[in-house]
Amino acid sequence: MTALPNCPKCQSTLTYEDRGLLICPECGHEWSAAQGAAEEPAAGFVVRDANGTILQDGIP
Repeated sequence: MTALPNCPKCQSTLTYEDRGLLICPECGHEWSAAQGAAEEPAAGFVVRDANGTILQDGIP
């Protein structure tokens, strides 16, 4: 069995696959496996707001 990636939004390890989408039961985020790598933050220091959203410069 292949390990599924953590949720790119909240980093939950409880993700599951349903009809080609990866789904996080904790925050409700849905993404395709192809999008997962693009949405993951770069390694290093990550700042999150009170809701767990990653804060980044230059993104509204």
